[in-house]
Amino acid sequence: MGIMRRVRAGISTWSKSSRIKPQRIVAAVCFACACALAVWILTPDPDGTSIVVADRNLPPGSELRAQDLRVVEFPTQLVPDKAFTSVSDADHKRTSAGLSKGSPLTQSAVLDQQALPKGSTDLLMPVRLADDASTALLQPGQRIRLFSSLPDGGSEVVVKEVTIARLVDKADGIAAQSGQLVSVILSSGDAERIAEFAGMPISFAILPR
Repeated sequence: MGIMRRVRAGISTWSKSSRIKPQRIVAAVCFACACALAVWILTPDPDGTSIVVADRNLPPGSELRAQDLRVVEFPTQLVPDKAFTSVSDADHKRTSAGLSKGSPLTQSAVLDQQALPKGSTDLLMPVRLADDASTALLQPGQRIRLFSSLPDGGSEVVVKEVTIARLVDKADGIAAQSGQLVSVILSSGDAERIAEFAGMPISFAILPR
């Protein structure tokens, strides 16, 4: 007990005689650590890769603009396949799915209205949907299920799921027919299935995201 009393007395005497209080020393150390952390975060990773990410939350079918995107340094080992590296390459493309702020933009996250990604086995096929009013709810990137009305009544599922690549403007259509013409992404098997219902009214249901 005598030793402990001497240690406490020594600390007390040092605290009273020292011009630098222990609290200030602790505060200085914390400040130095905070500065070091900030420098570590802000210093670019020499092994990083510049990629394009969403600068805000983007719903499916959004037409990308330069102000929606930004280029950031990403850890090379975490860069996804086919990530965009230039904002100009993604400008005016439409998203095939929703993107949250900060998400990397990849080829699979956008819809190319002119062609499918290289090596894809999917097809682009035009389909005319019967209900003009309901098609106002559609946008590129949405997944829909296709139905057809049967001649003897009732309906049948034509294809369980296709993705909308493009809504064709009336002025771009082959003829001024009723119904909305859409271009959909689907497999060759689903394309053959839709062809079996040629000339029959096709309706749709929007699938959840």
